[in-house]
Amino acid sequence: MAHHEEIQEIMETLRIATKHHIGEIMAARGHWKPGTSAVNNSYKVLCDLVGLRRLEKENGFFRVPGCRSEFKEHSQLLTTALTEIIKNYDAKIHREVWVDKIGLRVDAIGLLISKGHGFCFILEAMNQETDNEVISKKRVWEQWEDAREFLSRLFGYEIPDFEFITVKKGENPCGKLPSLPSSSPASFSS
Repeated sequence: MAHHEEIQEIMETLRIATKHHIGEIMAARGHWKPGTSAVNNSYKVLCDLVGLRRLEKENGFFRVPGCRSEFKEHSQLLTTALTEIIKNYDAKIHREVWVDKIGLRVDAIGLLISKGHGFCFILEAMNQETDNEVISKKRVWEQWEDAREFLSRLFGYEIPDFEFITVKKGENPCGKLPSLPSSSPASFSS
């Protein structure tokens, strides 16, 4: 049961994933060797969590109860992008957030924190959306007067600014995220 809580937490963030996504994250965190070892060990824990009714198992993927996704192209793209972020950053992520005030469902909202610095972002996975649709969504966020207040309440930190980023199939979202300082005075406060 050593890794059950950590994998449950990862699944709560991703909402839906395969054993390969979880294996990549666990290997990146140094728990198991990358590849077959990480995938097989992750699979065992995922199956245990299904047995405990904390996850559901479908055809080739796992999901948290209440998630209705069938893990089609858009969901797969988003999970892959979030996996890369989680592997490379200490990140708080909220997936598929409905924002009533602006009438939009956001693919993901994330916050990276390192040594008193932070970076808040809105992530849009683009597989069916046109450039104009994404530009329109970005404009709504930029023009929404209460966006920073909403994000601050969501994360429990004062969010002075945020970025809107997109990811397409084959792109690594980490190339669009900043390198946060490894040690510096605090400039990001709760």
